[in-house]
Amino acid sequence: MKSATNGLVIAGVAALAMGQMLSGCAKNTAQKPAAASGGDAVASKAAAKPQAGATEGVAAAVPDAVRIAEIREKALTVIEQSANNNDGQVRGYAADAAGMAGRRLGPVLMKALDDPAPGVRAMAAMAAGRNRVSEASARLQSLTNDESAFVRASAIFGLKKMGQNPDPSPLAGWLTGANVPANLRSHAAWVLGEMGERSAIAMLKEAARVRVSKDRASDVALFQLQCGEARIKLGDNDPIEGVRAALFPARPEDFEAAVLAVQIIGEVKDRGSIDQLIYLSSYKDPQGNLMPPEFRLACSTALAKMGLDQGSFVADEYATNGSETIRQQAASVYGYTAKAQHFTTLETMLSDSSPMVRVVAASAIIRAHARMNGQRLP
Repeated sequence: MKSATNGLVIAGVAALAMGQMLSGCAKNTAQKPAAASGGDAVASKAAAKPQAGATEGVAAAVPDAVRIAEIREKALTVIEQSANNNDGQVRGYAADAAGMAGRRLGPVLMKALDDPAPGVRAMAAMAAGRNRVSEASARLQSLTNDESAFVRASAIFGLKKMGQNPDPSPLAGWLTGANVPANLRSHAAWVLGEMGERSAIAMLKEAARVRVSKDRASDVALFQLQCGEARIKLGDNDPIEGVRAALFPARPEDFEAAVLAVQIIGEVKDRGSIDQLIYLSSYKDPQGNLMPPEFRLACSTALAKMGLDQGSFVADEYATNGSETIRQQAASVYGYTAKAQHFTTLETMLSDSSPMVRVVAASAIIRAHARMNGQRLP
């Protein structure tokens, strides 16, 4: 899931990884696409406008294992440098990447748990939990009393992932409270889904049904999807049809929910949606417009999470895009498709003009290297 506090994107789902950005989702006025009749979509490769500091094109020789190891070392250095960036968002993503790197970058992760920015602490707490960094256990215990509710929720998640039994009761208050920010409610729903307690299903169902009057319609839709994801993770598959329906936005303002629906499908590995994702990745409206880049890239990531890595051609289209947000997401896709030929592209992105692109590319290199070696990072 995605929440925001102090300007920092907090990625609840392992992916965004984190390269998956809902904020800034392109507003496309294309007509609502029809449902796919099958999975034989024709891949359309539209040209992307390169950013000034990027190397045009992504074709390069496939690096061997030694060269890939060298690129990984460069990525580790970028993560260490990013951990000291003035931008809290960059530091947060560095903390998430450090969690995947094991003991090598343990100090980076531990430092992030004490970062002055609540968003960084929250991302670090989740990274520590996902990667079972036992050394962080005591610090996570103390973060359950943090001044930030986002951090407290993330610390509860982290401790639970480490096999401990933190008090989950604050999550219920954040999920159903009348004066709770929409993004905190969504974060609480996501954490409940990750904790594995089926007793939370009824509460999630009721929370999604009762709309807080001051919430925007778009926030309500996102929250309902987040509750649906949590219920699916807890064994209640009733919400899956609603998630699938959200893949087909009728209005520009529905695209953010559509991207979240794609992410959820990847997270819960809904193989019944594979044909739709393939179709939508290349769908064109009557004017010849493709779906927004964020949506297509999210489809590629979701498909890769279900074992279909052919969607990397979409990332190739956007690896030098003029938007740094799009380049981040393209880099993230490569982390999940995990193909040797993309390490050279990711190496180039380590020198991108944007520090966010650099840290996301570094994270993708760590993930792709692990996946190529049989390790499925969270």
